[in-house]
Amino acid sequence: MENKLSYSRPLFWILLAFAATSVASIALQNLVWVAVALFLFAHCKDKRKIEWPAGLFPVATLIFLLTFFLGGLVGTDPANSFHTLHKYLTFLLVFLVGAMALRPEDIRKILVFFTYGAAFCALHGIWNHFWNHQDRIDSFSGDKMVFGGMLMVSLLLQISHLIKSPKNLWLWTALILIAVGLFLTQTRGAWLGFLVGFAFLGSRLNRKWLLVGFLLAGFSFFFLPQEVKDRLKNMTHIWVTYDSQHHLHAASESRILIWLTGWEIIKDHPWGVGQGNVSELFPQYNHSVLAQFEPTVPHLHDNFLQILAQNGWLGLMAYLFWIFSYYWETTGRMAPADGNRELHWTFLCVFTSILVWGLSEYTFSHQFMNVQFFLLGLQAGLWKSQPIPPAA
Repeated sequence: MENKLSYSRPLFWILLAFAATSVASIALQNLVWVAVALFLFAHCKDKRKIEWPAGLFPVATLIFLLTFFLGGLVGTDPANSFHTLHKYLTFLLVFLVGAMALRPEDIRKILVFFTYGAAFCALHGIWNHFWNHQDRIDSFSGDKMVFGGMLMVSLLLQISHLIKSPKNLWLWTALILIAVGLFLTQTRGAWLGFLVGFAFLGSRLNRKWLLVGFLLAGFSFFFLPQEVKDRLKNMTHIWVTYDSQHHLHAASESRILIWLTGWEIIKDHPWGVGQGNVSELFPQYNHSVLAQFEPTVPHLHDNFLQILAQNGWLGLMAYLFWIFSYYWETTGRMAPADGNRELHWTFLCVFTSILVWGLSEYTFSHQFMNVQFFLLGLQAGLWKSQPIPPAA
């Protein structure tokens, strides 16, 4: 395969800078726009054709993104929707950058820079926890839940690095920092997402790691602070109560009340309210006990509900098709003779962990969106060098 970095080495340096800083800051993530500009300039200069990755998943991605614009067009406030929809152009641009014909060794280097950057952010968050008494750390990102999701992805990638290089002390140091940082975010959805992703990762790449990991996780529960134990126990005790008039009275988690309120919005707007309008409509529907706990919310804390509410039923179907096409594409390209098979599987485990985290969080925020689609783009770069094998 031709190495397209030979004429644009500065582009690769910018991609490394993007990977190393993407966990830290939305502002620093704008480095990817510079990388896109250089990529397009280099192609035009050399009169090269810009290659969009072939296959079902890129098509499903375009369809999925179009439903954001459709929801905004028919939603309750198109002007507000299209004011925020410009962020979703980043989907395509990041995907385009990552889908370049990078060599597998370059992709691995980018992922190492990403995890080392995450480790530095985790170290900063740990410092804030112990010396500045920050309860749930957010480091430079400014959002503890997004930071938790970032560290969840980073920890899975770091474990994949260590499976290949188990004697590397720097990788072990970064692993410990990321794991402690993820724990201190107290983001339960990210914890659960990591466990599911780790189960997939260990079962395929190294079952000894899977066994040791789950033994350590179970054993560590007895040494956790009581407030953390209580947060974990609340995940297994979900309940709602109603008054004598059959009105919702209380729930074990405010998210349950948010989801029920979101469902009321969905029933009234089957075509979707549009990007950015859920938070505007939420107070009008928030007439229950939730008002005293969550008078306003930025989103519905669930990918499926949020996409259904803002993009309508067509948007939800496109989202489900997008998920299906990803697994179809990834599993179809993992041929036994492919030397990058473990990297394909690592990406699949990361994607799965994000889906699980998305059951209690909206993961398509601006900051995390850039990271997820950049990783998907890197995987698409591998797909270009490994076509789908013909059916037997």
